Amino acid sequence: MKMLPLFLIALFFAVETTECCSSKPPSVAFTASLSKGITVRPQAPVKYDHVVTNWGGAYNPSTGIFTAPYGGLYSISFTLMGNPSNDVRLEAVKNGERVAMVYTAPKIHLQSSKIVHLILSKGDRIWIRNWSTSTTAILHDWKVYNAFSGILIRDF
Repeated sequence: MKMLPLFLIALFFAVETTECCSSKPPSVAFTASLSKGITVRPQAPVKYDHVVTNWGGAYNPSTGIFTAPYGGLYSISFTLMGNPSNDVRLEAVKNGERVAMVYTAPKIHLQSSKIVHLILSKGDRIWIRNWSTSTTAILHDWKVYNAFSGILIRDF
């Protein structure tokens, strides 16, 4: 059995490492919450105005919409604390179609949360909206109870 010279093995690994890791994968991450309690019209998006992280700039707090800057696998999460005066259902929406829902009951300060892993194409839009077609949602907050987050796990 012939042995490769040591310098050829070292060269192989050097080329392999350089090609593998010369360009960083894209980074996208955001977390936003509500700075105060708000009311959300039926079918309207929740505009999380207190931006904690917006690495990559893909979350727009004035619209409440996250737009995927790269195709890939994303983890999306959202939490809800409704006001005790009403029950609230929020849904995560991808390009207009529901992908997840959370609910809180009236008369108590319940919290509800959901995490979904989604394959997104570049330009896909995700937002959280009031599920109801007729009832205003009252959300209770001081920057800690209602949040919307996402992170790119792997691009493709």
